[in-house]
Amino acid sequence: MLNFIGNLFKSSADESGGTREAPTASTGGEKLTDAAAYLERGNSHFNNGEYDLAIADYRQAIALNSGDANAYYNRGSAYSTKGEYDLAIADFSRAIARNPGYTEAYHNRGVAYADKGEYYLAIADYNKAITLNPGYALAYHNRGVAYSRKGEYDLAIADYRQAIALNPGDAGAYNNRGNAYSNKGEYYLAIADYNKAITLNPGYALAYHNRGVAYADKGEYYLAIDDFDQAIALNPGDARAYINRGIAYSRKGGYDLAIADYTRAIALNPGDATAYYNRGNAYSNKGEYDLAIADYGQAIALNAGFADAHLGRGIAYSRKGGYDLAIADFSKAIALNLGYADAYNNRGIAYSDKGEYDLAIADYTRAIALNPGNANSYWNRGNAYSGKEDDDLAIADYSQAIALNPGYALAYHNRGITYRDKRDYDLAIADLSQSIALNPGDDDAYNNRGIAYAGKGQHDLAIADYSQAIALNPGNAAAYHNRGLAYSNKEEDGLAIADYSQAIALNPEDAAAYNNRGGAYSDKGEYDLAIADFSQAIALNHGYVLAYYNRGITYRDKGEYDLAIADFSRSIALNPEGAAAYNNRGGAYSDEGEYDLAIADYSRSIALNPEGAAAYHNRGCAYIGKGEYDLAIADFSQAIALNPSGATAYYNRGYAYSDKGEYDLAIADYSQAIALNPNDGLAYHCRGLAYRALGNETLAAADLRRAIELDPELGNRQ
Repeated sequence: MLNFIGNLFKSSADESGGTREAPTASTGGEKLTDAAAYLERGNSHFNNGEYDLAIADYRQAIALNSGDANAYYNRGSAYSTKGEYDLAIADFSRAIARNPGYTEAYHNRGVAYADKGEYYLAIADYNKAITLNPGYALAYHNRGVAYSRKGEYDLAIADYRQAIALNPGDAGAYNNRGNAYSNKGEYYLAIADYNKAITLNPGYALAYHNRGVAYADKGEYYLAIDDFDQAIALNPGDARAYINRGIAYSRKGGYDLAIADYTRAIALNPGDATAYYNRGNAYSNKGEYDLAIADYGQAIALNAGFADAHLGRGIAYSRKGGYDLAIADFSKAIALNLGYADAYNNRGIAYSDKGEYDLAIADYTRAIALNPGNANSYWNRGNAYSGKEDDDLAIADYSQAIALNPGYALAYHNRGITYRDKRDYDLAIADLSQSIALNPGDDDAYNNRGIAYAGKGQHDLAIADYSQAIALNPGNAAAYHNRGLAYSNKEEDGLAIADYSQAIALNPEDAAAYNNRGGAYSDKGEYDLAIADFSQAIALNHGYVLAYYNRGITYRDKGEYDLAIADFSRSIALNPEGAAAYNNRGGAYSDEGEYDLAIADYSRSIALNPEGAAAYHNRGCAYIGKGEYDLAIADFSQAIALNPSGATAYYNRGYAYSDKGEYDLAIADYSQAIALNPNDGLAYHCRGLAYRALGNETLAAADLRRAIELDPELGNRQ
């Protein structure tokens, strides 16, 4: 089973509340008039967004008055706004050196460190700013942002709370506290904070956006979509809102709407790998794998380290049957993220689909080591063990999957099938019943439980299950086929033929259905129809041993011994270890009076299956045909030893004794045959003749009279 790829919600980064303090004006005396003029002009450029001009003026102000902390501070603010964080940090540090109590300089240096991802240094600066000014709401706010980015959400929430206490109208602090709650999975608290942010600022697109993400994480996709709609209305250029609305549509199954949103996000931001990735997921879920693969490829081109995109593309390749390409992508995902359990799991699935079960098992085992709570990996490894016919290991894995997820219907289903393969039918039925209880609409579970009932010989229960499978899925050819087998086992050949015919109509390539319908026609004595079906089975599967064998039996039943011999010979060529084919070819040779060839075949059958009473019995008959009674008697005796309840072997041994003139032994065998089959008129007839040969006319007359009562035709053989 392929793992579903989770779409990636693009959560908004925390907003720093106002980010940096504005540039500060200089307070100089007359001596500093020129420096102050540069500083003021620099501030004017800064406020107009002309940062390079501002930096040039601040540089000139510093040249004229190198001791002015404000000039360094303001130039640092301009560098920071341009994203030149190292230069900004250097200037803020110079401002602090000139004014160790410069609270805003500590704060803005903290912002620059945070923008570089150096959160420990950022927090240290915010701490200093707060120490210098305990009422500094913005410092609490931005320290909360730094904690949040470090994943320390409780500390972040505490800081946002303090920022809100100092500045209750700060919508950004509510938004960011909502993000922290959302990251902790506390969606109700998150939504309450987003609500407050929106109340304070009804045009706050980001708060709508983030509330939409929280609703989506709760599975409330309609509310999420409403919020993303509002975010887009307020900020039509926000690609992230389109991506997240697309994900919400996808999770509702609205893949076309999702694709439209991802496409819009790509138009707004062609370099966003996540938009391509999520559109690939939507195409993959629609079964449009080529389009999915193209999008995953673009995501990878934009972000070579995008492990999830390699995973998604690998799954799409797998679903197309491109297992080698899939394995290459899963391997790349693993190389990018050695702890990527899903990539190991899906690579295992691809190896399994290729029949490379040992490699698959190694990958599932690694996935389990990385994520011991993933029931799917145990289920998949169980399937691989089942493919190797390691039934006990398969059952152990299915059991572990069930322990991890007691509602895992497929794990019960597959464990049931494995028990059935082991002929533990009661355990199989129990598991398949549990699978049905968990998923009453699973036609395959009914079909497989029917097979287990059939294995126990409970054909009526089997038929009931097959019928339910058909009711749930009228296109389930296997259920028709299996119900046909059950009817055949009940000797209801007409019903069996009807079911096999329906199975063939649904799946005209099912050679086994033709073979089994042929068997039902043969049982009804409709040999030509049977032969036509066996021939079609062979046309569909030229190596179908059983179809050749069954056609051979039908030809023999029709008296077409040469054709029968040809089919048995073909069956033997395909399966030289088939004892039954040798036995039946021997029968056809016997029917033609070619006893030596028959004896050779019976002997080969015995060599392959020394416990086969029928071959000994039939070889005995061939020896009688050749007049070799002692060899015949030896074979019948062995047949009796292997199957003491076989009346025919006693009868034929009696016949051999009679031909040898050993009438007492013959009578004993005929008597045993009669004891086993009291309605065997021929046994009475032959025993009567044996009594007559011994001169006991009274017993002879009684037996001959009884023989005629059972079979009037025997009256012509007096």
